[in-house]
Amino acid sequence: MSSSDKQDKNAVIEPVQHIETYHEHDMDDIEQVKERNLEVADDDARDYVDTTIVINEDMNKKLRRKIHIRLLPLMCLAYITQSLDKGTLGPSSIMGWLDNVGAKNQDYALTSTFLWCGIILGEPIAGQLVRRLPLAKILGTSMLIWSILLLGLTFSLSIPPVFAIRFLLGFFESVFGPVLLSITVQWYLKSEQAFISSIWQSMLGVSGCVINLMAYGFYHIKGRTHHMYSWQWLTLTVALFSFIAAIVILLFLPDSPTRARWATKEEKVLFVERVRSNAQGIKQKEFKRYQVIEALTDSYTYLLFLLALFNTLVVGGIGKFSSLLINKAFGFDVLQSQLLSIPLGLMVFLTYMLQYIVTKTKQALLCMIALCIPNIAGTIALICVAPSPSNRGGLLVAFYFMQFFQSCNPAIFLMLSRNSAGQTKKSITYATTYMAWAGGNAIAPQLFQAPWAPRYLNSLKIHLGLYGGFILTCLAMRLLLVRRNKRKVAAQTNSQGQEINTNARAFEDLTDIENPDFRYSL
Repeated sequence: MSSSDKQDKNAVIEPVQHIETYHEHDMDDIEQVKERNLEVADDDARDYVDTTIVINEDMNKKLRRKIHIRLLPLMCLAYITQSLDKGTLGPSSIMGWLDNVGAKNQDYALTSTFLWCGIILGEPIAGQLVRRLPLAKILGTSMLIWSILLLGLTFSLSIPPVFAIRFLLGFFESVFGPVLLSITVQWYLKSEQAFISSIWQSMLGVSGCVINLMAYGFYHIKGRTHHMYSWQWLTLTVALFSFIAAIVILLFLPDSPTRARWATKEEKVLFVERVRSNAQGIKQKEFKRYQVIEALTDSYTYLLFLLALFNTLVVGGIGKFSSLLINKAFGFDVLQSQLLSIPLGLMVFLTYMLQYIVTKTKQALLCMIALCIPNIAGTIALICVAPSPSNRGGLLVAFYFMQFFQSCNPAIFLMLSRNSAGQTKKSITYATTYMAWAGGNAIAPQLFQAPWAPRYLNSLKIHLGLYGGFILTCLAMRLLLVRRNKRKVAAQTNSQGQEINTNARAFEDLTDIENPDFRYSL
């Protein structure tokens, strides 16, 4: 903060263009506002809170547009980078990698399991780092480490170092989800978070298109060129991209709304007050033991855990084995498989855009249930119909539609970001949910056992049971949140039947349960 900012930290901001202020405050009211600003628990928001400001719709649009331009491209860049980093082995598996490194039996599946085990171990640490340290610095530094690890993977020609590098890659990638989710909460309203989170998470689909298109090109390198196989050139290219992206993130991504170098003091205040209605704060470094206890005893924490686990137990296996299924089960050759994998990424991107429906209907849980239906239908088709040259095209289309369940992922993390408050509690719920997400992805490839190849019918039958568990968890979560909201609304409804909620305690670092102003999103 500049010296002028420090001198002005207790001042009530003067009206600026497009900002309406309450004129009914007398001098006593103004002094109370100043005093309340000093008592704000949120570390980053403390010097930028002004309850006298009301942001009209024109100013809100102007602020949102500026955030989109300055922030969203960088968030997308970070997500596509991590997706490319950990996605290189998918296309490499049919580019000769299996033979070149001597992979046998479950070795290929274990490369995924080791990565996700690294994420599981890293998540509790990541949660506390996100709570205490500057977000952009955490993310950028981790990305630099990813690029170095990928460089090591490029020149690993035996399984043991591959396992070790994949584990470390997962460990250092554990920060990316909590960081991007925290940035979304810091800058965007609850009503905007569904669409915004789907935008940056949809980069998973874009990365799928990019990596398979690159693999198609590099596959034309035959034998060893300059002592490197085609898959090595692919991995090296992704490592260089990751390094450049890390530098961009470190230089241009702000750590919080109040630390954005491109924003004026007045704009920083507006960015903070704009998200007051979220009742989730900006950043609080103090560790609060009671919030840990609440997180661990809150049934909502465990429902989130189950949603993430059921989802990734399916999509983790489908994603890891998609190239092999298209190549081995459906009978397409390697080049065809690389090209036919590109629409998979496009399908993921398009289905992520269905989060627009979540924004419009405000019914994330019901939308997630609906998204199970295409996957159930496609799974039944793959189980019941044996591939042949005449029907493999139809089975491929059914497999494409099985990507719909992938789009539940942003909705799950939307339920996490919207419905958890209290900085310490959030760090715990974020960690447990991401551990479930990583755990499901770690276990998922093991559901595809080598003796079940190439159609993996037993794997698909297990998936049907997982869809059922997912749907039941969605229904249980919705019932819980509806009941909680009814109690909160009843407590703030006056004798005239009007609900009184001013979001006055938004920056006091209260949990979602203890804050009477907090409302859960469904």
